[in-house]
Amino acid sequence: MTISAEVNRVETANGTRRVLFVGRPGAGTELTRWVALRQWASDRGMESISECEGDVVCAIATEDVLDGLCSPSDAMAMQLARARGVPCVGVRDAHVLEDAI
Repeated sequence: MTISAEVNRVETANGTRRVLFVGRPGAGTELTRWVALRQWASDRGMESISECEGDVVCAIATEDVLDGLCSPSDAMAMQLARARGVPCVGVRDAHVLEDAI
């Protein structure tokens, strides 16, 4: 999986980049990684959001969401993100973002 450095150019009108987090992580490793990714985004001045609104740099989803085991609102958020061409990755594969963004 490759995430283009082009995502670095996506900004909102006020200059804030947004990362869409979709789903509810389970206990254990997924939750630990989820929290770390949210902190990683915050440390880089990116806003963490849960609905696909405005300009979004990338979407990070739980494994359940990627498997289609999610709420209708989570499914809609992913559908909107993909329709907009937003790079979508799972919590497990989100490490590819660290160099790209």
